[in-house]
Amino acid sequence: MISPPSASAAECASSVATYVVGRTGSGGWLKRSVTKYVDWDPQGGGTAAPLSESADATGSLPLFSKVFTGGNGLIYESTNDDKLNVYKDETATGGPLLKLVKTHTAPWKRPVKIWSNGPTIYVVNHEGGIDLYTQSDPVNGTGTVVKARLAIPATDSAAVQAVAADDIWSVGSQVYMLTKGTVRAWTRTVAGLTLPRVVASGLTGAVQGWSPGPGTFYTTSNGEEDEGIVKSYTGSPFALANDEVLTGMAGQVMADTASCLAAPDADAKPFSAGIGEEADIPAASSEEAEPPAPSDAAVFSGTFTRGDGAPAGGLPVRLEATDVVPENGTAVTLPTLGETVTAADGTWSIPLPATLAPEVAQAAAENGGTVNAVATVAGTTTSGVAMAGVAHLSAAPVTAAPAARAQTAAVTAEPAAMEPVLATSGADEPTSLSDSTANPRDALYAQSWGSKLEAGLVDTVRDAPLPKRQDATGDLPNDDPYIVGGVNTASMAIVPMDGGCDRTKSEVIDKKIYYTTVGEAHAYWDAKATFDYDNKVSSQVETASKVGSKWTITGTLTLGSAIGSSTGYSNKGPYYAKQWKIPLQYTKTKETWQCGGKGKMTRYVIKPGKYTVPSGGATGKYGKDVRNLDGARYLKSPKKNRAYVTAGSYFQLSKNSSIKWSGAVSAFGVSLGGSTTYDKDHRQRITAGNRTNSKHYIWGAKDRVSGKPGVFYSY
Repeated sequence: MISPPSASAAECASSVATYVVGRTGSGGWLKRSVTKYVDWDPQGGGTAAPLSESADATGSLPLFSKVFTGGNGLIYESTNDDKLNVYKDETATGGPLLKLVKTHTAPWKRPVKIWSNGPTIYVVNHEGGIDLYTQSDPVNGTGTVVKARLAIPATDSAAVQAVAADDIWSVGSQVYMLTKGTVRAWTRTVAGLTLPRVVASGLTGAVQGWSPGPGTFYTTSNGEEDEGIVKSYTGSPFALANDEVLTGMAGQVMADTASCLAAPDADAKPFSAGIGEEADIPAASSEEAEPPAPSDAAVFSGTFTRGDGAPAGGLPVRLEATDVVPENGTAVTLPTLGETVTAADGTWSIPLPATLAPEVAQAAAENGGTVNAVATVAGTTTSGVAMAGVAHLSAAPVTAAPAARAQTAAVTAEPAAMEPVLATSGADEPTSLSDSTANPRDALYAQSWGSKLEAGLVDTVRDAPLPKRQDATGDLPNDDPYIVGGVNTASMAIVPMDGGCDRTKSEVIDKKIYYTTVGEAHAYWDAKATFDYDNKVSSQVETASKVGSKWTITGTLTLGSAIGSSTGYSNKGPYYAKQWKIPLQYTKTKETWQCGGKGKMTRYVIKPGKYTVPSGGATGKYGKDVRNLDGARYLKSPKKNRAYVTAGSYFQLSKNSSIKWSGAVSAFGVSLGGSTTYDKDHRQRITAGNRTNSKHYIWGAKDRVSGKPGVFYSY
């Protein structure tokens, strides 16, 4: 076992560069990106300070090269054309990440595996043996690389295990091999490698390993094309130190291994060296006052378009209440809230009736006063192709609480494009609620793009628009829904359908509770993060509809059902940022329509509903790790969005709306977006610690933090 380093702390590294060679294509065509991270607590395995991505420290290398580190900021590339390129990381002095310092003719042929401790380069050859090479200048990388006399034959147990190992790395004279959750160590001597000893076992799921220096190693659960969770092990004997150092790191990971390690300065702020305090950055002030409750919250309005985006004018619109369909599978006819005709520019509006049907009024009361509805428009092209459009939206009466009216008005309805009404057998959908209960389709839904997005460890989409169409049981579709009989209908004029369209019934055919992202909070250096989501639902979640075989996002509904308790998390950090999710009941509804002489139309709808805790389930739970948005990213943020929180004080968002989390939930295999309206019960907060050697900076994602930032990040 490695003894603790004997060198003084002044000579040892308290931070170590870590490099990630990204997935295929991450650096461009037939290239992989190289990104620098910094391990700010290598001795403690990330227990006192983070493993964080550097700002603007990136490069790229050819896809098929083998890349390894040699310490002292050296990165080696063994190419397919038998060259050995040596690069120096000069980012600490303002230079490039990959400064080419020397190119060798490689003394080996396409190694099976390759790694280095600095002075020695180990190569597993195609016969299964291990060849050793020496670097005469392991500090600058400009020396010669020659084959050593010592070679380890393929029959040696060390060579056999090297071939089978999931990953291999070296620290000084020690060679470590990770194989099926067990780490073994060999000591390099003049005669070869000693007999191995097990230094750690039971590392379930670990497939990569690396070490910043003696006494610490890290593992991650991902291969080079996937994302995983980084864990650390320290001490003698090695023991788990941190089971979630970082989440979502993807690619091949390797460290700029140091000869000895030291504890970090407890007051030091990562990435702050050489960065002066910004005198013109203001202290975070109170949020701006909210405007009066909007008067137009009691009006439903939207826009219908053709497939090419041109307005669909002169078409009849029917508006119906949606929250009245019983969840027991009983078929009903939806109450009509109003009818109108689209204007020449495709717009339409219908005021919320002053008097609501009893069942609509009851549903609104259970939804915080908001009425959720669906607008449907139908017509035909001049060639006779039936077209339909649908938009889900919300309104609140003037008698509703100001918070409910503000929450409803916060959603801007997107234009809804009409699509061809394609025949569908519904063979891929349940026939009834009893059918979905007896024959769950979760395994099929798990194969969808939306489900895979949901299963990811980090939020890769944030508020980027979702794909226009999704397949609930597969990858994103690439067919064009407007091609009918070989003809593109997207730009065809649409006229009212003879006889119009009338809904005959709506029934719930499936229902399930899905945990949905409703917020996040961030705390970096010397800070604590809090996210509160209490008393009632205060979110807006998208809906999806299907006529044919693919799903389309068709609007957003406002949710305000009671929770009756508090959820969220308090005072997490430092170096903490996670999303928060609550359980919502989602329903899949089958709608049947009779459309003039075109026969029946079947439409399926996925819609969010009330806060519902599953039996034995959590009242709320943590979502994706979003620490990657904090720290050095501050240096690339818009300056107008920056502020600082005074030491020992706090700042919170408790007004306006959050950002939209585009992948807030995957319901029945379809990804839906969502957002939250902040108030005194729904807020993001940061509490700054008492250290004064650096300011506790924050910045807004969309605006200055006292305006409408959506969410704020921490540095």
